[in-house]
This record gives sequence, structure tokens and C-alpha cells, in this order.
Amino acid sequence: MRLESDCCMRRTPLVWIMDLLCAAALIGITIWVGGRYAALPDSIPAHYGANGVIDAYGNKIMIWFLAAIMWGLFVGMTAVEQFPGLWNIPFKVTKENQLRLLTLTWHLLSTTKLVVMGIFAYLIVMAVQGGNLSPYFTPTILTVLFVNFLYWGIRLFRNR
Repeated sequence: MRLESDCCMRRTPLVWIMDLLCAAALIGITIWVGGRYAALPDSIPAHYGANGVIDAYGNKIMIWFLAAIMWGLFVGMTAVEQFPGLWNIPFKVTKENQLRLLTLTWHLLSTTKLVVMGIFAYLIVMAVQGGNLSPYFTPTILTVLFVNFLYWGIRLFRNR
């Protein structure tokens, strides 16, 4: 997709809200883990099966690895948002529809980023607490991601 040079995308209120919520989750979970790290047992859940049951344990340092992945995903997804020329929009982009399609795609990326941050925050909390995930965890996240993609996909289709 070739962007027109006069296209001027601006951060929308939705993108601001999603970014603030993501930042709050990142900072909050990092502080929360830091406050509990010394009290963690030497072995914590390191992997869960699709049914949410712990199926592997690892050293407690793994909690920082999980937090680092969460931070890396946030930084990576935020970086991708800054380069709309890399986005794959499945419709013909014209000068007339460019701003609409790019804004809707940015909303899709932003809401997906918040869902991913929520997933990792929940995984970190459960690993620190040492418990199994809810058996509804996998179907719930798959449903939320599907509904998010479906919602923004329909909006993109209608605005092409």
C-alpha cells in the first residue's frame, strides 16, 4: 500500500485510552511483581495446558521473563502502529478512503494490544499466585480476539 503524502493521521481518543490502559497494566504489573518477588517460592508455574492446568514449573526468575515478553510486545506493537505503510489493509486504499481505513486499522491494532496486555497480566498474576488458570481462559481469550477482529473487520469493510 502506498500512502499519499498529504494523509495526516492523528492519535484518536480511543488510541489514547488504549495506550494509557496498556501502560497502566505494564507499570502496575511490574510494580506488583517487584513487591512480591522476594516472597515467591523458588518454583512457580511456567506453563499451562489448554485446559488451564499447570503442566510445568520453573525458577521464580521466569516471572521476570514473562514480564519482559509483555514489555517487548507492548513496545513492538506500539512501534508497528507508527508505520502505517507496513499495515496490510485488505481493501484498495484510495486518497478518499485512506484516512478512514488507516484510522480503523489503528483502532484494531490498539484494541488488540490491550487484549494482549490483559492476557499477559492475567498469566503473570496467576503464576505469582501459583494457581491454575480458569478453564474458560483459552476459550475466553480466543472469543475476545475473534470478536475484536470481527468488529473492526466489519467496520473496515463498510468504510472501504
